[in-house]
Amino acid sequence: MTQAATMQPKGDEMPSLGFLDDQLSFYIRIIEMAVSRNLDQRLRAMNFTARKGTITALFLIARHPGVRVGTIAQTSQLDKSLGTKIVDELVVGGFVEKRPDERDGRATGLYITAKGLELADQLEIVATDQSKSFFLGIMSQEEHDTVIDILRRAFLTMRGKA
Repeated sequence: MTQAATMQPKGDEMPSLGFLDDQLSFYIRIIEMAVSRNLDQRLRAMNFTARKGTITALFLIARHPGVRVGTIAQTSQLDKSLGTKIVDELVVGGFVEKRPDERDGRATGLYITAKGLELADQLEIVATDQSKSFFLGIMSQEEHDTVIDILRRAFLTMRGKA
């Protein structure tokens, strides 16, 4: 471990981050927390609260009728049990319905309801606006596109698709 800083930061002064200053994972975590907090504030304004992964699950179900919980969990990097809880909450809320898979009666497919589609449309507008406004002033559009490209490649590599 590196030597401790000798002085306490004053007022709004940023404390020394030490080795964290060069750790991408540190910045990703901090930014993810700030983005999530900002989005949660916007969602509360429309009387919508949900656990992490709910919006992703709703969009995947809307885009891929008949998708299974395992696919949602894998795509979202969630444990299957958490994916199941999220889907169950969407079902109870009337946003999603479960139906037996036509090809494999043992499996269950997930389908968006009219209520779920309406919510997904609203959430897409809020999430798109939030993402644009959150990063406005932090990075240019070109930098934004570069970051998206890098993170997309990382995501696909983690999924074994790159």
